[in-house]
Amino acid sequence: MAELQDLVVIGGGSGGFAAAMRAAQLGGKVTIVEEVHYGGNCMNKACIPLTFLATAGRLMGAIHNAAYFGIRVGEPQLDVDALHDRKNLIIESLALGTEEQLADYGATLVEGRGKLVTGDTVEVNGQRIRARNVVIATGSISAPLPIEGSDLPGVLSTEEAINLREIPPRIAIVGNEPWDIELAQYYNWMGSQVTLIAGSRQLLPEADRDISRRLAKLLHDDGIGIERDVDVEAIRRGDDGTLTVTLSDGKAEITVDKVLAARRFPNSTGLGLRALGVEMKRGAASLPSTLGGAAPLPFTLAGAVLVNERMQTNVPHIYAIGDVTPGSMWSHKANAEGIVAGENVMGVTSAMEYGALPHCLHTWPEIAWVGLTEDEAKDRGIEVDVGKVPVAINPRAMIGDQTAGALKIVAGKRYGKILGVHMMAPGALDLINVATVAMLSEATVDELMRFIPAHPSIGEAMVDAAMDVQKRSLHLPKW
Repeated sequence: MAELQDLVVIGGGSGGFAAAMRAAQLGGKVTIVEEVHYGGNCMNKACIPLTFLATAGRLMGAIHNAAYFGIRVGEPQLDVDALHDRKNLIIESLALGTEEQLADYGATLVEGRGKLVTGDTVEVNGQRIRARNVVIATGSISAPLPIEGSDLPGVLSTEEAINLREIPPRIAIVGNEPWDIELAQYYNWMGSQVTLIAGSRQLLPEADRDISRRLAKLLHDDGIGIERDVDVEAIRRGDDGTLTVTLSDGKAEITVDKVLAARRFPNSTGLGLRALGVEMKRGAASLPSTLGGAAPLPFTLAGAVLVNERMQTNVPHIYAIGDVTPGSMWSHKANAEGIVAGENVMGVTSAMEYGALPHCLHTWPEIAWVGLTEDEAKDRGIEVDVGKVPVAINPRAMIGDQTAGALKIVAGKRYGKILGVHMMAPGALDLINVATVAMLSEATVDELMRFIPAHPSIGEAMVDAAMDVQKRSLHLPKW
């Protein structure tokens, strides 16, 4: 390509799409290079298909619970091929829309693996493309856990577990990442005997302790076995094809038909970054990572490309975004970083703010949080007041028979500024967006209390939690 580009984006996932689109909106000449699927891991292999499966599993659970509403139905039958065919149709539609949107804004789409050969030249399929700026948006890749037997038949990656066209009688899931828990609930709803093996004592280490405990109880009550604070020593295959998972310290052996045992790592190899002096994390993961003054991110995996709050690497005009950088691997994080990178590329000063980055699980009830947990605030020496309301007293949750959760607000004691909001409730993934806007506006609990939610709705519980910060809740018992 002879014409100099304002931006070449390597990777066409959520972040790469956002960077390319924003730069094109600002008048830039943009080329985007994608090796496998436009839409990236989230659209094709993770968020979208997994949310579809979770929705199907939730519907299966609702059918089994139909008698609660006086509806009597027979035993539902699962057509697993039809399930996955519908899932794939949605993915194909979204991916096509992504390509069309990029083309409509004048971006040039190139298929292949991009590599930086100089600071301003990307090579793909033997073709060289010169650019004023380059954004690395290559996402993450799946890799087996370093466990004996992790390469055996029947040991699955996350992608394989999502695309599995059968419901195994027994499955062990090694890990407690959001997708691990979502898949545990999906397979349990569809009839598998599920064992979840977590390496930490707290089931969701990044979440508020109260929310994590409620989730663990919910999963246990639904029949999911949970082994916590334990590692897997080995996976062995029996003569009958079953798999035996041996836990460390001889705590237990679990015999199953399938095992999910994989993790994701930054996809930063083979891009020519080290040769150009781009700084990347070496060795094991570290806790925490602070990038150029931005709010601390939870971890930095080996191979992650280090960036500042403007998504710039240490090499001028080379940016990186999304899963290939430090922090949680969320599509919405990558999207926001892509917009920031696209604006900076085109001369518009922009910076990321991770303090208002929502976290979410597509479980049922849904789980979401934004900002600090109560423990994190106390660890930073911040004096806080806390409001907490169980959704069991909320009329909307009672109507839907989804009363296992709670809403919790952490606020600064001095001014009542909202520091964190934590939810386990139906509709939490939508409601957390309201809380995020409130935090971005630096709202206080006094201001949140003036919010008038529709009735009946889960939003009433959020206002109730805000009122409980000042012990003014109208619906909690008087102690």
